Amino acid sequence: MYERLAAEGAREILSIHIASSLSAVADTARLAAQEVGAARVTVLDSGQLSLGTGLMVLTAAQAAKNGASMSELLDRLADQGQRTHVIAALDTVEFLRRSGRVSGFWSGIAILLKVKPLLTMHNGRARSERTRTRARALRRVVELTAALGPLERLAVVHTNAAREAEALANQARHLIPPGQALLSANVTSVIGSHIGPAAVGFACIAAR
Repeated sequence: MYERLAAEGAREILSIHIASSLSAVADTARLAAQEVGAARVTVLDSGQLSLGTGLMVLTAAQAAKNGASMSELLDRLADQGQRTHVIAALDTVEFLRRSGRVSGFWSGIAILLKVKPLLTMHNGRARSERTRTRARALRRVVELTAALGPLERLAVVHTNAAREAEALANQARHLIPPGQALLSANVTSVIGSHIGPAAVGFACIAAR
């Protein structure tokens, strides 16, 4: 990709990737960047995943279109990254167990007690909570999102759960910034393989 963009005339490339705490892809991108001589490649660890990263890409693309320099882009994204959060409720711990994120023993206990995990991502750090029912988990997603204060941007993320995502969005209509359409996206299969189907949540940017 870097070589193709350079061949098309690019002299600078900003390459934005999922948090390095979750994946080694940013390190791989840095190695690839060293092999490109015709363009200067800047690799950015977003500290985020899914639409948390996607919202940074949208910001960078618009700023670049408006003529921002690379240093201006990086400053803007550093500021946005500090204010970006992803908060999601999972329907099961089974896929976390399969990916090695939790032990078989604890996943078995969680399934027996009908525990619904709640995951948050901010500034490269993933955290988790446990709730006992699906309804409580969804209410908690809205509570944590509301606790961030006024929002600059709000988007819904889900894993093949469009109906559940719409229901969650309806609970948080009061949090949508005035004049904005609510962006909704199905997460990639890579992330979905870790968190399982029917996960729903928000990617959001807190206002300054």
